[in-house]
Amino acid sequence: MTETMHPQGTALLEHYRRELRDTEPSDVLDARIDQLVAGQRQKSPARRPSSRRHIYFWANAAGLAALAIAAGIFIGMRLERSAPAPRAAQQATTLPADFSLWPSDSVALQIPAEYSPQGTLVAVDPRVHSTGKRYWIDVVVSNDGTVRIDRIVPANEAGNKGVPDGITLQTP
Repeated sequence: MTETMHPQGTALLEHYRRELRDTEPSDVLDARIDQLVAGQRQKSPARRPSSRRHIYFWANAAGLAALAIAAGIFIGMRLERSAPAPRAAQQATTLPADFSLWPSDSVALQIPAEYSPQGTLVAVDPRVHSTGKRYWIDVVVSNDGTVRIDRIVPANEAGNKGVPDGITLQTP
């Protein structure tokens, strides 16, 4: 170490050196160490679990697992039998005849948009002209409520001016 030590650190090391110098061997401690070293080590036989105990353990675990599964099935069956009829079956009579769970009809819209300062496309009023680049977003809305973006094209390539409110219905 080429650096000088802190005065408090130097004082503590000096105190520790004096304490070590004044330390004397202990006859009692030496006797205890000799007794432990000279004493015979008692070997305890390693207990290996018997294979029979091992089998009983796993058999009990399998039995408890089977019991838990059976109880779960029993409780589920009781709940199923006591539950009222499903809502879909109750509402089946109120649904129109042409109802479908799959989209069978959809509407396509064309919406004008521009990039916002945050970098996202946002719908804009087509009557307001700005310096940003315009895009037409083709959105398809299905009768099941799903909405998907079909395509995004620059407004100058599309050649479509749209209607005054900015949304143009397309026929699919």
